[in-house]
Amino acid sequence: MEDVDACPLSGIRYAVNATLHDNEASFAFDEKCKEQGIPVIHAVNLGKAAFLAVEKPKGYPFSEVVKKGSDDFRCSLGKYISQYGMFWQMPVPWIDEAIRHYSEESFPQLGIGAYIAAGYCANILANLAEGKEVKYFPKFYLSPLLEEI
Repeated sequence: MEDVDACPLSGIRYAVNATLHDNEASFAFDEKCKEQGIPVIHAVNLGKAAFLAVEKPKGYPFSEVVKKGSDDFRCSLGKYISQYGMFWQMPVPWIDEAIRHYSEESFPQLGIGAYIAAGYCANILANLAEGKEVKYFPKFYLSPLLEEI
């Protein structure tokens, strides 16, 4: 955690957390941003899809997606997406299939997911900078390649 504590954040208006979210340092960065009132955009590559969430400094913490000692982060995130879709009566069947398929291993890190995430991230950053409305976590952006949602 020393690296996160040494991270200079003065003058930063927005941060992007595009880490694998597979260790405490990733979420420690979020906490440091929260302490300094900096919104964090979480960009996650889901292989053939991208997930993005914007965490408000005083909002619902993105780290709640991952429960201590639970599944791989992407499987936990997939379950969150699935439950969110079911709650709002907008099922996401491809994510349920991906969870079943990748429960033994992690989601693949395909280039297409990274490109989609980067494009959405740039758009969200522009909207924040221009003062336009964005979705804040627990709402999120989900963009699968050639899939209905």
